[in-house]
Amino acid sequence: MIKFFRKIRQRLISENKFSKYLLYAIGEILLVVIGILIALQINNWNENRKSNLQERNALNNIHRDFLKNKELLEEIKHNTQLIMISGVQILNHTGSKEGPGTENKFNAWLNELYNSAPYYPQNGFLEDLLSSGKLSIFKNAELRNLLSSWKPEVEILEEGFITVDKNEDILNVYILKNGSWLNADQVDRNTRNIKFPPSGFKVDNRDLLKALEFENLVENLVIAADSYYSSQKKADKLLEDIIALLEIEIQKNQ
Repeated sequence: MIKFFRKIRQRLISENKFSKYLLYAIGEILLVVIGILIALQINNWNENRKSNLQERNALNNIHRDFLKNKELLEEIKHNTQLIMISGVQILNHTGSKEGPGTENKFNAWLNELYNSAPYYPQNGFLEDLLSSGKLSIFKNAELRNLLSSWKPEVEILEEGFITVDKNEDILNVYILKNGSWLNADQVDRNTRNIKFPPSGFKVDNRDLLKALEFENLVENLVIAADSYYSSQKKADKLLEDIIALLEIEIQKNQ
């Protein structure tokens, strides 16, 4: 092909047809430019295709992880609600207020105070994107911003759990000194692999209700659980927003 064009140029020059040669040269330049533009267009198309494929895979992976994260958070929220509800039930019977009808009822509330659980979301794929600086793979700026907000939200949840867990430990120390966990563990004994005997001491855990310190410790635990629950609701809203945007983007990329 190059030899063919060279022969045409030589013939035009030898025939002293400068104007035709000039037009031919311009045409040849145009052909080269068009060829370059086509090559660039093909390269851009290939790059866009690769980028879209990477984004589609990332969207699907993050979507799968965040659906699981929402499911896990719902369990944590349920457990935290149990702490708050049981704590308030106990506080309704402290001091001079009328006590619960049976010790078993009180022991059931006592056990439910120990339902706190840490939140361990599946963030592996998102962490890889953040650490490698590839979050920009997502074209939607709002989605990028929401995903960047997720890690700080998880850290707040971690702090909330630590506070609840600490208050549970403080209350546990008080119960160890003034009550009977053996009696408390008589409730729902069918859920355990072993059966504990009742306490060998004459103790009724409802006597804990008469102590101001016990009331204060339960109230502190309920406050910590309430704060933890508020953080969970905020994180749940962020999860819903992220999942909704992910599903919109996945639909676009299909």
